[in-house]
Amino acid sequence: MQELFESDTIVFLIIGAALGFGIGFKLKTAKSRICAVITCTLTYAVCEGISNIHTNFMAELFMLFLGTASLGAIAGMLLNIPVCRLIAKNNT
Repeated sequence: MQELFESDTIVFLIIGAALGFGIGFKLKTAKSRICAVITCTLTYAVCEGISNIHTNFMAELFMLFLGTASLGAIAGMLLNIPVCRLIAKNNT
């Protein structure tokens, strides 16, 4: 985590978190939000796996950025779940 916060990739983490939080409002059910979190987790795992192969520097760099954005999206969607529950509770 220290490497993440000392580099410029924190920007991709924040972008991913904002996108994940925003997309979470478009998803109507908690089940679809959880499926989105699982999808982002699988995307992160695939990016980590591919980036550890060490074949092409450009591909590794792209996978690093995509994986970091996926981590941010996971955090954003997980934060969105209780917020949507609170909004739904206040609307009833």
